Amino acid sequence: MMLKMLLAGSTALLYCAAFIPAAASAADTAPLKVKSVEFTATPVPATDLEKATPHTISTAVVTLIDGSKKTSPLSYNVLHRSGDYLKGWYAGLIVDRDGKPLMQSAPDAKGNVARGPFRSAGPDGTSLLLIPNAKVDGVKGNPLFLVNHFEYDTEGENIDPAKPPVDLYALLPMAMNLTVLDQDPQTGKLTPAKLSNVDFSAVEGLWIPCNGSTTPWMTHLGSEEYEPDASVFEKTPLEPMNLYLGTPGKLAADGGANPYRYGHLVEVTVNPDGSTKAIKHYSMGRLAFELGDVMGDRKTVYMGDDGDDVIRAMFVADKEGDLSAGTLYAAKWIQKDAARYGKARLQWIKLGHTSDTEIEALIAKGTRFSDIFEVASADAVKAEPAKYEGFKPVYIYSGTGSKTQLEYLKLKPDMERAAAFLETRRYAAYLGATTEFTKMEGQAHSNADKKLWTAISYVRKGMIDGQNKERPQDDIKLAGDEKDLTCGVVYESALKGSQKDTAGNPIASDWVATDMTGLVYGERNPADGKQKLDKCDTEKVANPDNIRY
Repeated sequence: MMLKMLLAGSTALLYCAAFIPAAASAADTAPLKVKSVEFTATPVPATDLEKATPHTISTAVVTLIDGSKKTSPLSYNVLHRSGDYLKGWYAGLIVDRDGKPLMQSAPDAKGNVARGPFRSAGPDGTSLLLIPNAKVDGVKGNPLFLVNHFEYDTEGENIDPAKPPVDLYALLPMAMNLTVLDQDPQTGKLTPAKLSNVDFSAVEGLWIPCNGSTTPWMTHLGSEEYEPDASVFEKTPLEPMNLYLGTPGKLAADGGANPYRYGHLVEVTVNPDGSTKAIKHYSMGRLAFELGDVMGDRKTVYMGDDGDDVIRAMFVADKEGDLSAGTLYAAKWIQKDAARYGKARLQWIKLGHTSDTEIEALIAKGTRFSDIFEVASADAVKAEPAKYEGFKPVYIYSGTGSKTQLEYLKLKPDMERAAAFLETRRYAAYLGATTEFTKMEGQAHSNADKKLWTAISYVRKGMIDGQNKERPQDDIKLAGDEKDLTCGVVYESALKGSQKDTAGNPIASDWVATDMTGLVYGERNPADGKQKLDKCDTEKVANPDNIRY
């Protein structure tokens, strides 16, 4: 028996395994009848070695139906590390659309360029997929498929040896790896057999993928985080993705990278022979996605939106197991209690309905930010209010390349669909959705209990009462000490059917989140001011991020 937990570490793919020794007789090889499994604790790392190395001193305590117990120590086993060469390919290798390694980065704000090749050490979202009838050449046991994506690379050698290394965040396209794993049918041990990059050339590359999930139909649902601000990259080349496309210096209008191609949920299908197909779900909107978590109906999806001044989004697909078309909603927080990280009921504002093909057509024909919105600065509106009648104030995170600030928008005629699915956060704010959430990270749910959990890594800024400043609305007004609130919270939501949107139209889902209640939350370190590293209490949750149930 093996109890396995697959982890995406900062530099390696590992699995944590507990092995119960093989039985001596045929009778003992029958499946164990398990009543419960308990994992003992591993203390907070204390030494420098513990802090730098994946490790555990925990054990798995398995209680059988007859009351007897079996105890096995846990241990980590490295599958491969970033940069490892495995069967003809390097883990984490960053390539262009032709599959060739990139040999230099885009320039940073100061013009510094890093020297390649680049092998990202930032694996984030991971799916372990069991595909029916899988058969892969070279695999003797049971083929399993591991899809993992790389959020960013950390730093690279400057092409000028006299200058310091270059911070590579957002200076490169990114990649997903597919590792074919050979699983021993007797012990469950996993051995890497093949490694390759997932081909993203059909969707013009991959941008800063963050967390991911495994769908109920066994595909990898990844994400693109911190979408490029299209109002900026309409006039400035998006050079990291130009590197991928081989179009240096070009704007989207001239054949360069189009910012609207990036900032989407990405689904990767692995076929039984180990081949892959990657698509972007333009119908699910464009945000700083953390992940998409598919509910038990195989239609309703909740998405994290990472950053300050972001939204809570929900997507309801038209068909089960098919995310290519559906309806997108944004939440309105109706506060009921400010204490203990807050309690609110949720209303849902419909942003629109569409399909991947409809939005892809808008992108392909060259739709620009300036085709969707007129925009004015706060100073301009204050100076000439009559001139900007009909403009609405929004205060949102607008993506990579710009800063969060108050701006005034006016939707151009017949651009509702483009706004809803290409400028999702701006349009949600335009329609009155709550945009004060901060650092909305992972989502997890229970099908049995119909509960949804949402991790807010840091509660700060617009979520705190009295901190709204220039924000044009103040839906979230949490009370409490900021040093406690900044340690984060996990909210619980009940999922129900027979719900209507704010226009009174039925929502075609029995998995609609109707509330948010602070369930598990952090607090400042009891040794506040005396503890050098841990600002939050290490005996409680501290800045929750990616969560699973």
